[in-house]
Amino acid sequence: MSIKLIVMDMDGTLLDEDHATIPQRNIDALRAASMRGVKLALASGRTWSLLVGAQEQLGCLDYALLANGASVWDVAAGKSIYENTIPNDLALAIGEVLHREGLAFEVYCDGQGYVRASDREGILEDCLSPAFTQFFDAHTVYPETIAQALAGRRVEKFDVLYVPDEKRQAVQAEVEALGPVVLTQALRYNMEFNAVGINKGVALQVLAEHLGLKADEVMAFGDAANDLEMLSWAGWSFAMANATDEAKASAKYLTGRNSEAGVAQAVEKYVLGK
Repeated sequence: MSIKLIVMDMDGTLLDEDHATIPQRNIDALRAASMRGVKLALASGRTWSLLVGAQEQLGCLDYALLANGASVWDVAAGKSIYENTIPNDLALAIGEVLHREGLAFEVYCDGQGYVRASDREGILEDCLSPAFTQFFDAHTVYPETIAQALAGRRVEKFDVLYVPDEKRQAVQAEVEALGPVVLTQALRYNMEFNAVGINKGVALQVLAEHLGLKADEVMAFGDAANDLEMLSWAGWSFAMANATDEAKASAKYLTGRNSEAGVAQAVEKYVLGK
């Protein structure tokens, strides 16, 4: 069967080392695949407001799996076709624990990222690169309190950008004691909390079913712990050369590094026939 859907992680996979720019070779290959009728989707720990830069660079994005799979976003329709989110009362309690522990964090609701105004400076100092810092700041909302941002709303994800090693176990235990949440990770030093039952693999299966596709019609790329289920499910799954050992074990194939346009290398060979 031919490949009809390409799904790509962002950081460490589609993006270059600045966590903001898509290598031109990736853009060219993906646009060529789109012209052949292949659907394109991003699969990220980020929410939609932090993916619009990639959408603008590609110019041909169809879907996005947001916040580790908490939502499947239809780009043309501008809305979710699937959600598995944290209830409001539990989200407020998690926010209180993280504040009490002195941790700065992002929270994602309805495709938008929020950071408490008093945490803005500290979070920007810890951003991944100057290019990403500028983009993040322009696309994040800074309310005075997180409770203000969450009023009456369900949450896609909490992203605690930096947790000291000595605090990690206690923070995880405190948050998990509040209710049903699951800890995921895209970077060694962060902690991400989602609703139980979500991962990129589940969201990818939802999208594939929505499109009437089977696993062997789906190509997926990833590099980290939050990509494992997606890489295991997709029939054409590729771990980047810079991926973790776990990601490489979950994927069917290997490709080049993110900084070497590894996505394009595989798309050119298996989709475009170059």
